[in-house]
Amino acid sequence: MAFQVAIYSNSHAIPHRIGPLSAGTPASLKVGWARAHLALILIIIIVVGAVAGAGTYYLYISSNRPTTVFFYEALAPNEADFVQHQLIPEFESNNPGTTVIFVNLSGPSDVANVVEALVKGNNVGNSLVGIDNLVVGEVIYANAVTDLTSTLSNIEPSSLITSAQKMIAYEQQVYGGATYFIPFHSNIPLVFYQKAALTAAGISTPPSNTTELLNDARTLQTWCNNCGPIMFQGGGSDSTATELYQWMVQFGGNPFLLNDTKDVETFQYLQQLSPYFNPEYTQGYWGSYTGLAQGRYQILDYQWPYVYNLLTNATFQMNDSNLGVYPGPSGPANSNHLLGGDVLVIPKGATNLPAIEAFAKFLLSSQAQTEMLQKLSWVAINSDAYANLPQNITAIGNALLSAIQQGIFLRNPAPWITQWNGYADDAWTKIIVNNAQPSQIKSILDSENQQLYQFLVAQYGATTAQQYEQNVFKPISVS
Repeated sequence: MAFQVAIYSNSHAIPHRIGPLSAGTPASLKVGWARAHLALILIIIIVVGAVAGAGTYYLYISSNRPTTVFFYEALAPNEADFVQHQLIPEFESNNPGTTVIFVNLSGPSDVANVVEALVKGNNVGNSLVGIDNLVVGEVIYANAVTDLTSTLSNIEPSSLITSAQKMIAYEQQVYGGATYFIPFHSNIPLVFYQKAALTAAGISTPPSNTTELLNDARTLQTWCNNCGPIMFQGGGSDSTATELYQWMVQFGGNPFLLNDTKDVETFQYLQQLSPYFNPEYTQGYWGSYTGLAQGRYQILDYQWPYVYNLLTNATFQMNDSNLGVYPGPSGPANSNHLLGGDVLVIPKGATNLPAIEAFAKFLLSSQAQTEMLQKLSWVAINSDAYANLPQNITAIGNALLSAIQQGIFLRNPAPWITQWNGYADDAWTKIIVNNAQPSQIKSILDSENQQLYQFLVAQYGATTAQQYEQNVFKPISVS
């Protein structure tokens, strides 16, 4: 199981590569003063890699300074480049005694595995971690992260958006007063649409609720000669499960149960809407968006905001005159939006907390949050970031802010969310893709619920399974 480690230094433009390495290869990273610590990190990553599978890991190293903070994340290449070459230098220029070593891992599960390995090895050091909120439950369940309650005042900005404040308060309620994570960079799904197409079809404004969405879908279907006007992330895996989760919350359900009354109503509605899905929906995922610019569909249902920058780039050349973006139609119960993205945690046993807190505070500052919003379309959790936005991102910024103001929620960070994803996907395939009879919807969802219940009994015990049925693992919702 060989993989590569790439080391990037601010003082050297050319990356230094070490590898391929196997699980048995000795780790020796000859990078001056950081040699011993980096070698240890590499050993941990190799061990994790041998368990989790091969991947590529990147360690970004800045210049030699007395205090070092290790920052772990799992970012896409353009995101990692932005963090390394813009955010970190800005922090270091204002904190001349501190250097940040950026360790970019290949995926969220690897981040969780590395955190647990660092804690078990008693080698956390000065570490701050950005971790996907889907897997943060794994490190909480493993007792591998620090309760941040006593340090919140040193980290969170005074201009933290209201919904994020409420979310932290709810987290403290769920975890008995403890605060294990703080929102860092976030995603909120939005709906994108072709303005000209809706106008040509006689639709003056985008649908504001599920009834209007169904009616407008019928209208657009006639207008586009049965093209299938709506794109849905229906290709399975995490993308489909994530979109379903938001739909079920907006219908008033608890998605984890799969078969409560409102969950059933969600699938009944989506089956009514499915005749208007674009044929490409069975391959739809978080990277589906090009068909909107090319006219293959007219409404791109709940997609992540990063596509705005791609749709308006030199390739597709859409702009605010022909590209619409808004929070989307309200569900029967609420307009709450899923808060995706990453949260900040500090592994248990971390040292030099003031240095870690200083970097975390910078990442949540109006300066950093504004830059993340403008460059990456990440949702800013600092309200000051939305002031005086450049005209070219005003539309996406306003849509994000509107969605936040309507209410946000987190998926409950249960350590078995990956298994839930699989059962939700299976229900989607049977009900929507295979077009089950309406009378079969409830029984299909009952079956998925029971399969997950039995999994919990076997893997987590009867108590957890009973809590599951008693609605304990509901969304962390803040309206």
